[in-house]
Amino acid sequence: MKASLIDFPCYTGNQTYIESLSYNLDELKIIVVADSAIRIEVIFYQPIGFRCLDEGDMLEYWENPEVTKNWILQIHDSGWLSQESMRNGFLSKSSEVKEYLIKGLNDCVSVLDSDCPSVKLL
Repeated sequence: MKASLIDFPCYTGNQTYIESLSYNLDELKIIVVADSAIRIEVIFYQPIGFRCLDEGDMLEYWENPEVTKNWILQIHDSGWLSQESMRNGFLSKSSEVKEYLIKGLNDCVSVLDSDCPSVKLL
């Protein structure tokens, strides 16, 4: 699996958890808590899909040190987008969709979107 860090200099660790998820058809807002005190808002504008899974159900991701060291990444291959792209009915496979991963201690959120997310401190 290839992954790259989404640059966010305000927090570069990996001690995070997902506090909340909010979706209103136009945007997906994820609140992440880092080091038990830092609150970060991540917004995806018009995502085509997202999933929230227990980290234990994503074992193939943890083989990559880039993923284990960071909390917000773009997944370039062998992730959820690759799995969906194998389905004949997945029409977005021919578009510019990218996969992003927000890692939490227990839950992780995968997002399919064509644009990078907005990330800011709260």
